[in-house]
Amino acid sequence: MKTALLILSVLVGILYLKWILIALVYPWQAFHYQYRKTKKTVWKVLGAPFALWEKIWRGGWQRFSLYQMSTIPSNHLRKALYRGLGCECGKKVVFHFRTEIRDPFLLKLGEGTVIGDNALLDAHNGLTMGKNVNLSSNVVIYTGQHDHRDPYFRSKQGKRSVEIGDRAWLGSNVMVLPGVVIGEGAVCCGGCVVTKDVEPYTVVAGVPAKQVGERPRDLRYEFNGKSKRIY
Repeated sequence: MKTALLILSVLVGILYLKWILIALVYPWQAFHYQYRKTKKTVWKVLGAPFALWEKIWRGGWQRFSLYQMSTIPSNHLRKALYRGLGCECGKKVVFHFRTEIRDPFLLKLGEGTVIGDNALLDAHNGLTMGKNVNLSSNVVIYTGQHDHRDPYFRSKQGKRSVEIGDRAWLGSNVMVLPGVVIGEGAVCCGGCVVTKDVEPYTVVAGVPAKQVGERPRDLRYEFNGKSKRIY
């Protein structure tokens, strides 16, 4: 009986090992992100163990842990974890299942904003969304990219942050490239690739995205932050 219990305990430990590690490392990860956000010495000291941990994993732990957090079947718990890592979320924000965030301490979301399933939010150069923004499934937003003309394939210079205005709607499979500003109430139709700024209340579609219409300006809807109980 004791042998069976020991074997069972080992198997359960292996099964939940990644979550045990994530829980143990999380506080130091939060301290490290606070340092990167504020540059205060106290956070640098407290976050030093995580900086060493990241060095061991060559930067891979952030990607691994944040992806695993995106699979937790509770929007409220995911949101609490992201806030602990520096994400600025307004009230009634919803993160749907498998929303992968990179550098959450540089992500700002206004009240009522909804992030769809399988979104990829690359915030490492700054990503800001206004109120009641709606991202459908599989939206990808980048704030950095390599320069194909650079002899050393370095990242492009200049403005790379992305800003999305109130009540903008990004349809399924939209891709937004670095440095883009999407205006208030704008609509990016499904599958389009947004390479340039989008004017407020315009509708864009295609690759690259171009204006195909306009949206009424009398928008009044506000998302209530409710979603499924296991999501």
